[in-house]
Amino acid sequence: MNILGKIIAVAACGAFSCAAMSQQTQPIRLVVTFAAGGGTDSVARRLNVALGEKLGRSVIVENRPGAGGSVATDFVAKSAADGNTILLTTSSHSINQALYPKLPFDTQRDLRGVTYIGTVPQVLAVHPGSPVKSLKDFLQACRQDPKLCLYGSGGIGVPGHLAGEVLASAAAIQLVHVPYRGAAPAITDVAGGQVPAMFGTLSAVLPQIQSGRLRALAVTSSKRLPVLPNVETIAETFPEYMEDTWFGTFVPRNTPDALVEKIHQATLAALKEPSVKASLDAQTVQVVGSGPEELDKIVAREIVSVSKVIKSRGIRPE
Repeated sequence: MNILGKIIAVAACGAFSCAAMSQQTQPIRLVVTFAAGGGTDSVARRLNVALGEKLGRSVIVENRPGAGGSVATDFVAKSAADGNTILLTTSSHSINQALYPKLPFDTQRDLRGVTYIGTVPQVLAVHPGSPVKSLKDFLQACRQDPKLCLYGSGGIGVPGHLAGEVLASAAAIQLVHVPYRGAAPAITDVAGGQVPAMFGTLSAVLPQIQSGRLRALAVTSSKRLPVLPNVETIAETFPEYMEDTWFGTFVPRNTPDALVEKIHQATLAALKEPSVKASLDAQTVQVVGSGPEELDKIVAREIVSVSKVIKSRGIRPE
């Protein structure tokens, strides 16, 4: 090799080393699909510190709400496949692919699963001063007064939106969806009496229920929750009903297998940390911890099932 060639080779090697070092020292972005203060954000902020410790790098939560989670998902799908950008999302990941005909990304083609973190129920909640005190009252009120048929959620296509649509179908009633940019503003409006009801993840609405700002009418889980033992399940009225939300992490599709596995194993270790486990338990998140292959299968299966609901209910994006 001539002198010039050696100089170029050394320079290239140095540049590569610097780039590699930069990637290993810069913070990892944990991109959340909804606004700060919501259920997904709560899970992210219970996980990021422990995950960073396991990976040996800081993990920063970055909220990018909008379009039912599609804004954040598109951002991650178009990010470098180097493990520095991780998406934390919900069941809306599957819903959006079925709901939006012209997404700027393809859920299955452009992203791959890392960890199926766990599940959490949705809660149907109303203002504490509402005369509606049960699911039966709610359904009866909706049949009698169209103004009471409004329900909020964290956005079009989020699990709370679908929870309401599936309930409307089961009860043969018409509900009108009011989308928000995340659960927090929906909670504010229901607690303030601007909107009659909402569906939100338990992790987002439980503090408001416990403080008396919201009243829980029903939960979407198959069994009553220990933290809300007096709140009925929707399945007690409609046995086939169950619309829990799941949380999972994803990375760009071309992220190397070894890197995906490293992030997955670090996530599993973080989920086992006593402080993280206690915090998620308090939010009634049932930790699952399944890996990339299982999460990708769940997404594929849900895209098919959600497409049927969207078609039958005539749901349209804004």
